[in-house]
Amino acid sequence: MNTQSDIKLTDQLERELIERELGTQSLGFAHDVKRAIAFVQNVIERLQIQARKAKVAYANG
Repeated sequence: MNTQSDIKLTDQLERELIERELGTQSLGFAHDVKRAIAFVQNVIERLQIQARKAKVAYANG
């Protein structure tokens, strides 16, 4: 009986450890996705600024 409870406890601890590890990875992935989106938004914003400057230069040209 004692061996059975030890096995259950070990299984539970293993499950918790796996969940903790997987949870950390998924948070890391979400963080990477957010950073990638922010990078793309920044590039688009810079392109828009350059396009506005080009329009002004062309209009004044």
